[in-house]
Amino acid sequence: MQPAHKYLSNLTTLRGIAAIWVIVFHFQTLICQFVLPQQSLLIDKGYLMVDLFFIMSGFIICHVYNQSFLTGITMQNFKKFIVARFARIYPLHFFTLICMIILVAAGNGWNNIDDPKAIPANIFLLHSFGLNKIFTWNVPSWSISAEWWAYMVFPVLAIFMHRRKALAIMSLALFVVLAYMAIMYWLPRHDPFDPTAVVPHDLDSTFDYGFLRGLAGFISGMLLYRAYEVGMGNRFFQNDLTALIFIIITLVCMHFGVNDFLYILLFIALVYTFAVNSGKLNAICNNRVLQYLGKISYSIYLSSVFLFLIIILGVKKLPGVKYTEYTHTSGFWLGLAYCIAFLIIHIGISSLTYYKIEKPCRKYINAKWGKETMPVYA
Repeated sequence: MQPAHKYLSNLTTLRGIAAIWVIVFHFQTLICQFVLPQQSLLIDKGYLMVDLFFIMSGFIICHVYNQSFLTGITMQNFKKFIVARFARIYPLHFFTLICMIILVAAGNGWNNIDDPKAIPANIFLLHSFGLNKIFTWNVPSWSISAEWWAYMVFPVLAIFMHRRKALAIMSLALFVVLAYMAIMYWLPRHDPFDPTAVVPHDLDSTFDYGFLRGLAGFISGMLLYRAYEVGMGNRFFQNDLTALIFIIITLVCMHFGVNDFLYILLFIALVYTFAVNSGKLNAICNNRVLQYLGKISYSIYLSSVFLFLIIILGVKKLPGVKYTEYTHTSGFWLGLAYCIAFLIIHIGISSLTYYKIEKPCRKYINAKWGKETMPVYA
């Protein structure tokens, strides 16, 4: 069994890359489309990075907290766990929500996305349960809602997997498959902007069935951790060539836009590969810049709303971008230059929110109510 709380630095880098990918996806969707779908779907499939987040989350939460619940759930161990998770995700979520409410109230007023009626659902992290007919306020935070409720059931799932290993693995694996199939093919999803449109068979559910998507990914990560604990396939997955092959396959599949369920399998393999590798991949992942991006990845993911609002409400139109009623496109190199500039500025903003909001709030809450300091990567 792996040593408890061993720092998985490779996953920190993977998390940073995934966060940057999500931002590029949103940039292309909201600001400037510089890679057309007929050229490549590599960026347009960026919404799937959230599923990678969920899988990594289930894996890392098991890595850090699994031992805490093996003998059962007590008020003390559950409190420490929930306080630590609350301290990790809620302060920045609440800060961005309050900032958006102030900005919208002082600006253009309310609309379907910035709906005052949706504020309670956002405050109580219920906005991935389909309570509203569209995603609301800080849109990426729907995944924080899904993540929180996965935390709430984690202790029960951890005990189940410990006490009834075979039954737990089979039943939870079946649940994961059925949940993903339901999101893609069976549940009555709709386009919030055009209710008559046919929704593609993908995993891009957010405000509607995002909680199910989050739980399926989180449990996938927990199941993967069982394999990691016993060292299943370590010799194969820790090989640099194996890592390279899985990375290339994932990129090629995203380029061509294959069925979304395949990415879940690829992401599971990637997380395992990154977790166990100690070769050249590990050396690359321990680059200071990549580690820093991973460290502030939550701020990168959740704080992008500020810069997007500045451009959408303030700048409105970028020179060289062609605007029509439904599109905003540019040449590749101009769009790439805009995107890089956006990322540089956004990383600066994310650094501020990390050091001024996220980190001090987490430290204060854990010290006051959790009585311990949890590992940063958790």
